[in-house]
Amino acid sequence: MSVMYSTLGRIFGQTHQLNSNFRYLSTTQRLLRRKQKDKLHQPDDKSTVLLGKVSRTLEKKVEGVSDVQHPILMQWSKPQRIETCNPSISGDLGGLEHLGKVDLTKPPVELDGSKEIETASEEVKRILSLEYARKRDVMNKLKKTVVSKVQQHKLDMNSLEVNIAIDTVKIRNYQHVLVQQWPYKNQPMKNNLTYTIAKRRKHLGMLREQDYKKYEWILEKLNLFYKPVPKYCHIEISRKASIEKLTDIWCDELKKHRLSKFRRDLEAQQPQFLRNKAAKLQYIMSEEAELGLEPTVTQADVDDCLRSAEEIEAKIAEKDNTDEQMLLYKEEAVAAKNFISE
Repeated sequence: MSVMYSTLGRIFGQTHQLNSNFRYLSTTQRLLRRKQKDKLHQPDDKSTVLLGKVSRTLEKKVEGVSDVQHPILMQWSKPQRIETCNPSISGDLGGLEHLGKVDLTKPPVELDGSKEIETASEEVKRILSLEYARKRDVMNKLKKTVVSKVQQHKLDMNSLEVNIAIDTVKIRNYQHVLVQQWPYKNQPMKNNLTYTIAKRRKHLGMLREQDYKKYEWILEKLNLFYKPVPKYCHIEISRKASIEKLTDIWCDELKKHRLSKFRRDLEAQQPQFLRNKAAKLQYIMSEEAELGLEPTVTQADVDDCLRSAEEIEAKIAEKDNTDEQMLLYKEEAVAAKNFISE
């Protein structure tokens, strides 16, 4: 019995030790150690991957309210929230490949200029090269290459251009890793990415105020675009408030459409009205002449009515009677319908 208890204790102790070790592993190591059944589907095309949370909207029906009796004549869908960590918001038009490729046959930054490396054999040079180094060493080499293109002199390591270049390498490396790990999450790296993007935006704003020509040059050199953060009060997007705004727009467009249609109908009736008026004036003029009364209507008045009718007809023929393009309103959407009888 004691042997069985000791065996079980040893097994449980090893399991606990494995779980505690698994807790302190990095995200990449955890992903590599997962079993095949626990792995999520990795898409072949990751160009459309959005980092961060993407909230999905579900259709919600209100109890006791009929969609047939109270229809909503416009469609509203909740806008998709894109977080700052995505390249379209951060301002990175190109990835790591735009910054250039790192020569993996070269030694890391710590061994640059070493005389022992220069006199060593080819096997030693290859072992100490970036081919067998960590990814951090490769990124440090890339940082040094990019910084050498933008720094003011060889000892410049603290100017705004250098800080922007270093942050750009970090941001694009973070984005590349997060996209490769998707659909798995790496929240600590995402937080670092968001912080680095905010720091670089601050440095870009400072450089824009100090030296605008150099600011334009650094944007072109690193393939960036910069948009200052707008100062506005945050308004939460809700379905009810958005539908109310859309309804106001729809009602204004309906009013505008009906007024323009009524105006066209009246303009189309004007020539016939003027011809009828000319005929009435002609009859009054003949009656006055027959009765020997003082004439109150002349032939000039009749000619003026006929000429005005012809001018209005020509103007209507030249005018474009197509309706103005509406944002929401469609004429077929408001067909007459009796919801109560149906």
